[in-house]
Amino acid sequence: MIRFRNWRKVYISTWLSWVMKLLMVGMIPYELFRGGYVFAVLIVVAVIASLVPSVVERNYNISLPFELDLLVTLSLFLHTFIGEGLQFYNKYWIWDKLLHLYGSAVIAIIAFVVVYSFHYTRKLRLTLPMIMLITFCFVMAMGALWEIGEFLVDVTFGKNAQKGLTNTMWDLINDLFGGVIVAVLGALYVKYSKPETRHRLAKPLGEVFGLGEKVDRVKERLHGKH
Repeated sequence: MIRFRNWRKVYISTWLSWVMKLLMVGMIPYELFRGGYVFAVLIVVAVIASLVPSVVERNYNISLPFELDLLVTLSLFLHTFIGEGLQFYNKYWIWDKLLHLYGSAVIAIIAFVVVYSFHYTRKLRLTLPMIMLITFCFVMAMGALWEIGEFLVDVTFGKNAQKGLTNTMWDLINDLFGGVIVAVLGALYVKYSKPETRHRLAKPLGEVFGLGEKVDRVKERLHGKH
């Protein structure tokens, strides 16, 4: 549990991730009240899934790059809170396509990082093209499982998650694009980036706009009045 006095040392991505988690949790009572039990369960699953990167990093002492916690949480937040909760899927036809492209890219990043980590630590020796191929295949497999899940929801609960064959095929095509883009960019990053540039894209909250120093000045003024 993060102690309040250490708030300024927490990464911005961590704060954003937890805000989105709390917003998703806040939807559960409303969904239960209006009878959206299936969607309430989906939110619970999404929140649990969004905790996986943090749990892995904490319990296994692994420093995950690319701010995976934020990327995973954002993907689930855009799907549940924005897409389903605020009805963006129904209001904007392109929302579903963008989410599939972004979601597949996040899955591809996770796959690439995991496979490359095994290669880098010599637990599994692979060529860079093979790492790219595994990343691509994993994304397509997850995309197929997602479509199967939508089909089962439609059959079991009488929903219309798949929205027809054409929609399903475009979803898989977007998965393909996301997998290819991340596999290529990941390979280029590994091959051409310098070791000193491979740092985590994060910044402590206390450094944003000098927030930590401003809070200290406010505290000094408050103490000075007493």
